Amino acid sequence: MNYQEEDDLNATLIPYPYIAIPPPTQQPSNMELFLSLLHLLCLTSILCGNVSQLVLQLYTRRLRDTTHVQQFLAFFFLINAFVSLGTPWMIVETLVRHWTFGQNACRVYQATAQLGRTLLPYIIVALYVITGMSINPSRKCRIRQSFMSMMFVIIFALLVLFIIIPVIGSSTLDQQIHGNHLPGELYSVMFESFFCVIPFAEEVYTDGVALFVEVLVPIALCTVCALKLKMITKEISTVISINSVNYYLFWISIIHFSTSFWYYFSVETKQWIFDFLPSPMDYRDIICLLPYISSSLTWYPASDLSAFWSLHENHSESPESFPSRNSSRHVRLVVPSSASAYSNCHMPLSSQNTCDV
Repeated sequence: MNYQEEDDLNATLIPYPYIAIPPPTQQPSNMELFLSLLHLLCLTSILCGNVSQLVLQLYTRRLRDTTHVQQFLAFFFLINAFVSLGTPWMIVETLVRHWTFGQNACRVYQATAQLGRTLLPYIIVALYVITGMSINPSRKCRIRQSFMSMMFVIIFALLVLFIIIPVIGSSTLDQQIHGNHLPGELYSVMFESFFCVIPFAEEVYTDGVALFVEVLVPIALCTVCALKLKMITKEISTVISINSVNYYLFWISIIHFSTSFWYYFSVETKQWIFDFLPSPMDYRDIICLLPYISSSLTWYPASDLSAFWSLHENHSESPESFPSRNSSRHVRLVVPSSASAYSNCHMPLSSQNTCDV
């Protein structure tokens, strides 16, 4: 049965009562099983990589960083880990080829996908901006840096309020009825399937608007910040290797944007680009897999940046900070009495024979 017959059936009010049942699940092909395996590998890498980095930041107390770079890196790891929550639904949909969950599951899945598409690009921009400002240790730059951090928090809140929340609220299940066409325009068997769709993305937040907000603007800002970081090398002599910072941020940007911009192409363009795929596969399988590949890879250069910045913070601490940081530590020195200075002492140490320094 072709798609035109299915569309006509869905748009027509069936004049007789019927009972729609879920379509029978076909045996998954080898390619579909391979895609499911890739989703599982991405899920493992995302959770192990990003969650372990979050735990490491808490354990090593990197979040006390006054430059706010570690805080934005922690937010980056957290969003990447949240994106992985949509993987189980994608695995099931890849195997059965239709949505088998309810309305709430549809909204949760769209929330995980939209958070990654909308917030991750601007977190990368924030990392570029904050690291560039943190290289200058002057007090004026620290004040500006705190102001910029608050500005990015406000930007994140606006993105959540005007893009992510409407997408989640408008997520719904699209019902489609399939049937076997018989003479007399009757359908003897009715199969009811659902697909998780976003009406807000089709009517208001179209692909063109999303491409501008989520790809073009962040790429332009990242490019400007990368060039500015390159120029700082000639203007300011710093102990930190700016080229290393630029290198880590460059790979984070390349991995994310190279896997995300395919989503915003038209259906015809996607079909033309992925025309080489074998018949069991669909271009939507690749488009849905790419964000998880990105989240499973970007944590590695981000973890290197976190470790590198932690070393930079330790080296840049002033010597005056060390006494105050170690002020709570006491060294106990044994002070033997004159009478027993040359005798072997086997008695427990007493507080009278010790002193604090």
